[in-house]
Amino acid sequence: MIDVFRTMIVTAADVALARSIAAGISPVAGANMWVVPASPTGEKPITHYWDSGFIGPEWEQLMPLQTYEMDGSGNWIKVLSYPGNAQALFQACQQYQIPVTLQQIEDLFNNSDVTTQEPQEALNRLGLKLVQSEDNIP
Repeated sequence: MIDVFRTMIVTAADVALARSIAAGISPVAGANMWVVPASPTGEKPITHYWDSGFIGPEWEQLMPLQTYEMDGSGNWIKVLSYPGNAQALFQACQQYQIPVTLQQIEDLFNNSDVTTQEPQEALNRLGLKLVQSEDNIP
């Protein structure tokens, strides 16, 4: 099995949870994820954080995934959606003693945008722009 590319966008409200899960399960690969801020205006307040890169097949099976295509009018249409496996991630969190509930993981998955799109394409689709201020990184 080979690694796959993902762009993962989480809400600012969910970013601490996403970071703690990623770092708790995979301290090296999960460290420093979701540090690039975005918002609808490119200014504060920050509404989202994104990360992209290659993930292992074990993560691919856990995480949600949405697939979009552009229609003839230039609108993004969701054509496929995989909800992720919140239960399996919850069990992994229990194994690694990460304090999280199944409901928190389900909410994180429901509030996240995970695609195979390049980051700028995914941000554009969501109407988000990068926030350029250096004091935004937690």
